[in-house]
Amino acid sequence: MGQWEQASCYLNQKLQILKQLAANTETQYRFIPRREMNGLGRVLNEREVLLQQLATLNNQLAKDQSWKKMKILAPLVQDISNQEQRLIERSKEVLQDAMAEQKLIAMELKNSKVQRQVNHQYVNPWTIMGQGGRINTKG
Repeated sequence: MGQWEQASCYLNQKLQILKQLAANTETQYRFIPRREMNGLGRVLNEREVLLQQLATLNNQLAKDQSWKKMKILAPLVQDISNQEQRLIERSKEVLQDAMAEQKLIAMELKNSKVQRQVNHQYVNPWTIMGQGGRINTKG
């Protein structure tokens, strides 16, 4: 396999991984408002695997950079860089939404803890004692 063919193969694989990452990002975006943590964890694990594959491909492409001078690969490289930029921007948006949802969950949790604490602190002791009908009987 020639240098051009190998670089083209690596670049096509990189483009496919970027498309999978874009689909993964959209899946994450669907899970966040629904607060499905199990599904979100699975999607994040898949994303980690895809990112490792992408890093491996980037390392293989970085070993020999002479393919960058080949004009025949320029449209593919441009498409990859556009895809990467869109993926970065979308990932930032999803991350911001996730952080906002996390703050909302934290606020709801804090409010529920405060409400529970108020309910347990201010219990009328006579309502508990009044449940038994024979308070003054000899025992």
